[in-house]
Amino acid sequence: MATVLTVANLKGGVGKTTVAVNLACEMHARGFSVAVIDADTQGSATHWLNSGDFDIDHDHMPLDGAQGVRRWIRRVLAKEVDLIVIDCPPHLQAVTEAAVGIADIVIIPVTASGADLIATARAVELVHLARRKRRNGAPDCILIPSKIDVRTLAGREITDALTQLGEPIGPMVRQRTAFVDSFSTGQWIGEYARRSAARDDIAALGEAVLTRVL
Repeated sequence: MATVLTVANLKGGVGKTTVAVNLACEMHARGFSVAVIDADTQGSATHWLNSGDFDIDHDHMPLDGAQGVRRWIRRVLAKEVDLIVIDCPPHLQAVTEAAVGIADIVIIPVTASGADLIATARAVELVHLARRKRRNGAPDCILIPSKIDVRTLAGREITDALTQLGEPIGPMVRQRTAFVDSFSTGQWIGEYARRSAARDDIAALGEAVLTRVL
C-alpha cells in the first residue's frame, strides 16, 4: 500500500501547498511514484500542477461536510503509487480529519506568528486524536517552520516555540522569492531553481520524510 503523507494546518498562509507540491515533486525526482490529492476547495495545488509539465498523478478531491468520507478515503487509498501527498484546506473540515486519520505521517507547516502557533496546537491535537483511535502510534508528525525569515526575532525563536508542542521539528523552509516565482511559472523548485537554497530546503525535507517513513 501507498504511504500517505498529509500536509495540514488549521490556518491559511502557512505554505501548505508550497510544501505539498514541492515535496511531492522532490520524492518523484528521487524515483518514487507519487499522487497529489488536492483536498482544498480553492484548488491551488491543482492549478499549479495543471499549469506546468508535471509528470505526477493529481486529483482535486475536496469534500463538503461529513457525507461521503468513507468513499473519499477509498478513492485516496486506491491510488497505486508509492506515496500519496494530501494538501488539506486551511481550516477544520471533515476532509482534514479524514486526511490526518489515514496518514502515515502528517507534515504541519507553521509560520513564526502567535496566531499560527495556536492553529498548529489544534492541528497537533488532531494527530493525537488519530493516534488514540488507531492505537498503533500512527500517524507520525513533523512540524515544519515555514516561510521563515531568520533575520527577525520571531524567525530565530520559532524552533523554541514549536518545542513546546511535543512533536519532532523538521528542517526549516525559509521565506524565499524563488518559491513564489516557481508557482508563477508552473514549475516546482527543483526545476525552476535546481541549484538554489530553496531547493536545498525542500531536499532536506525530503530526507526527513525518507528517514521517518520511507
